[in-house]
Amino acid sequence: MKKAFCFSLFTIFFFLNTQFNTFHLIPKEKFEYSKLEESETLVIGKIMNSEHGKIMDDGGFTGTYYFKGSGNGRSVVGKKVYEKYINNEIPEKTAYDPYKTQIGGQAILYSLFDKTFGLDNAINLDIFRIFNSLSLSILLVLFLYWISQNFNLTVSVITFLLLLPNYWLFLYGKSTWWCNWVYFLPFVYGLLFFEKNKNPNFKTYIFSLSFLFFLKFWFTGFEFITVFLISSSIPYLYYRFENTISFYWDFIWRHFVILIIPLLININFLLYQFYLLTGSVQTGIYHLKNAFSRRSSSEYFYEQNQKYLILLKKFHLDIITRYLGNSFINEDLTLIKVPFATILCIGIVCSIYLYIKNIDRKLIFTTWFSILAPFSWFILFQQHAHIHKHIDFFIWYCPFFILVILLISLTLNSFLKTSK
Repeated sequence: MKKAFCFSLFTIFFFLNTQFNTFHLIPKEKFEYSKLEESETLVIGKIMNSEHGKIMDDGGFTGTYYFKGSGNGRSVVGKKVYEKYINNEIPEKTAYDPYKTQIGGQAILYSLFDKTFGLDNAINLDIFRIFNSLSLSILLVLFLYWISQNFNLTVSVITFLLLLPNYWLFLYGKSTWWCNWVYFLPFVYGLLFFEKNKNPNFKTYIFSLSFLFFLKFWFTGFEFITVFLISSSIPYLYYRFENTISFYWDFIWRHFVILIIPLLININFLLYQFYLLTGSVQTGIYHLKNAFSRRSSSEYFYEQNQKYLILLKKFHLDIITRYLGNSFINEDLTLIKVPFATILCIGIVCSIYLYIKNIDRKLIFTTWFSILAPFSWFILFQQHAHIHKHIDFFIWYCPFFILVILLISLTLNSFLKTSK
């Protein structure tokens, strides 16, 4: 009963923080922007387009919906479409600019919901955002539940208290575009699966993870794909790792099967969308190749007043430096900048302490392996990381910094036991 109450409370607090910034832990200007940032206008444009016609019009892609007098530019037009949408207006379409890099499956589902239930549009949007906020909150609480099963409730409480101020984890949690909860699906599921099944049925594991990968591609396309791939393998490594050839072989083929089927389904559906839009599958293949090469390109530039970053770029350190240097906590509360590097350094100290004390060394190794998840994106998709500074800090938590915070919680719990 005590646990049930605690976890219900955790869920409510996470939800209130994500949906309403109730505790003012997210900087006000960032939270205001997150209510309707440029990417989310693509979802609203898609819903409006479906209201005006059919769900698979313009390939079913998300996009910018233009109407007479709407102006130019995605951001400006998107906000005008948002105003029309929440006022239940459907202006006659003059043009539609589809965003073709992902299938926009989340917006297809929203459009189906919109057409099926015919609710007030403002209520629709609230429902969509609440769904995303609540999904993120529940998955984080399931992680806390796993901690309580492996360690104790005190460690769960400490982890909760340390997670809550990390505003990048929650900033876009309600977004109908980013759907951040998706990135924790296989990680949390895997932890609970292996915790419950000491002798697991790997057919069940493969089937379940394949379905979760399908959900990832459906809701967020190829966004942060390397992060998702690595984070999904963390539970497997934590519970099953053996330094033998048979382990590596089993790990590779199982996760290849898990990935390949949903990936092929997603690519084929995306090419079908291009066929609906342009009448040609070839344009879709070209677009995917171009999108990959563009996002992984190092062809981005700094102003002369950022000379130190120009120098660091030569050594491929500029992106990492910027993403370690930004604050992870609301500076309005701390009055000083507290960079991500702080968590990293504290995590190193705690890892050494826990290793010496022989407290779950397996978790220590798994945690530091998981740093490959954010690094894979910062290094392989550096152009995206350079441009998308408003969102890419989130991937630190998928799940690297979440596990680092767990290590910090275990250290604090150890000190509490010692002091008694």
